[in-house]
Amino acid sequence: MDPVDRITADNSPAKATHILVIDAPGLVVEATRRADAVSVWCDDIRDAELVAPELLIEHFDEALADVDLVWLRLPRSLGALDEYAELISRWCTEQVVMVCAERNKYLNLAMNPVLQAHFQDFHASRGQDKCRALVASGPRRSTITWPRHGIVEIGAQPLDLWWHGATFAAGRIDKGTRVLLEVFDQIPPATTVVDMGCGSGILSALAAHSWPGSTIHALDVSAAAIDSTMRTCTGLDVVTHWSRSLDHLPAASVDIVVTNPPFHRGTAKDSTPAIGLFRQAARLLRDDGELWCVANSHLPWAAHLTRLAGPTAEITRESGYTVTRSVRVRHPR
Repeated sequence: MDPVDRITADNSPAKATHILVIDAPGLVVEATRRADAVSVWCDDIRDAELVAPELLIEHFDEALADVDLVWLRLPRSLGALDEYAELISRWCTEQVVMVCAERNKYLNLAMNPVLQAHFQDFHASRGQDKCRALVASGPRRSTITWPRHGIVEIGAQPLDLWWHGATFAAGRIDKGTRVLLEVFDQIPPATTVVDMGCGSGILSALAAHSWPGSTIHALDVSAAAIDSTMRTCTGLDVVTHWSRSLDHLPAASVDIVVTNPPFHRGTAKDSTPAIGLFRQAARLLRDDGELWCVANSHLPWAAHLTRLAGPTAEITRESGYTVTRSVRVRHPR
């Protein structure tokens, strides 16, 4: 266990009937020591891969009615915290205690009213190893309000956009995606498209509308993103993948890859996932296939894209974001 896991466990009852562990795979072993029943929810597939499959749950529902202790690694997003607190308040026993923690530098006072909206009693622990736990009890039996949806405009076309609290850019078109949308009509028509890091499904939906009859593969490590994309793209030929890779797709089988790659994992900056996406794109793209990428202009992606995918050109630069096009060039063996 890391310091965040330890302060979570240290501020919890010694025994419980049923522990629900959320986004904290490092606490699963300790949970099995303290409770007869353990359930685990991981939004990130990379966390889920660390947990025994039989412990993982796919939904928050009445199966959690006897959960009396919840351990949660505090998310960055207040929306994600609100959704988790809402679900716990709605489905778990009236005796449930929710203990959530993070390093002090990632805590903010806005988290307090979010928890207080769903629980009658709330307090913060003392600091420990530069971490702190927030403890809530007395669920208010919240009404379920997540996921949410609303109409956004992509080009001249309205889109019914769905999102969860943990979905990137929940409920809006982020600046990077908006810059890519402005040049989307420059992308050549395609029959097989991959949206890497699909978020709420904006690019997948636009690709499906732009190229009727094409197949769109939407990939994300976040379960919230995948469910959001499925809802946003209802009725469209979009196949979703809760996964870190598309290794099951054949090499050189894709015409176009679009991506707004992440450069964070949780609270930490991390370029590894983005570079991994570029490697996957290079494997999937056919000869002369194109990778369209939008990213913060200060990030050094162009060199990586040229090395991994092929010749890379800047298409536009606006509002601190740059769109590039990389053309896959395969060398004959």
